[in-house]
Amino acid sequence: MEELNKLLDFMKANEHQRFPDYQLYYMLMYFLSKTGLRISEALALRWEDIVGDKITIDKQTSRDDNNKVKLSTLKNAASYRTIKIDQDLLRELIKFKLKQNQLILGNPRFRKNEDGIIFQNYNGHYLTPSIIRETIQDYCKKSGVEYKGTHVFRHTHAVLLLESGASLKYVSNRLGHKTIKTTAETYLDIAEKIEEDELQKFASYTKR
Repeated sequence: MEELNKLLDFMKANEHQRFPDYQLYYMLMYFLSKTGLRISEALALRWEDIVGDKITIDKQTSRDDNNKVKLSTLKNAASYRTIKIDQDLLRELIKFKLKQNQLILGNPRFRKNEDGIIFQNYNGHYLTPSIIRETIQDYCKKSGVEYKGTHVFRHTHAVLLLESGASLKYVSNRLGHKTIKTTAETYLDIAEKIEEDELQKFASYTKR
């Protein structure tokens, strides 16, 4: 968690986009750490998918035979879900949308994505996995943080939820896992520690 915060703080202060006030990569990584979405799901999100403090996930980005971005169905039925987001993330999204709209309306070099996606670049295009990977690797190198891929944000989100006391069922539903068994096997060490802690609580209670 400490390294994640270090990276996010560095990204927020050193956005290298052509438009420095448009903190695209910071916003994307912060969003992933707060929601646990797969990167392909996040890149497909549109502003219309956010209603109040809830986000509906019903599509993802992928590549066609010509290596162009396309929208496709999700991994499994459980991946279609609506999750709630906290107020900190909601405030950051509102500020990000305001800046995006200001640039679209006030700068002819900044183009609006025709699908109304959240994480568009200044050309109005979808971000590509290779560009994201290269950009995050660069941020990690400059901030002194080991690069572990974008999936680390999803993993960290799940671990923090479990450590905070969230149930496996809740975490499984939030991540869009096919079954709770998938979640339990993926985070076996955490699940076993939680089970041990709960047994200790029970033992302490029965000794009263």
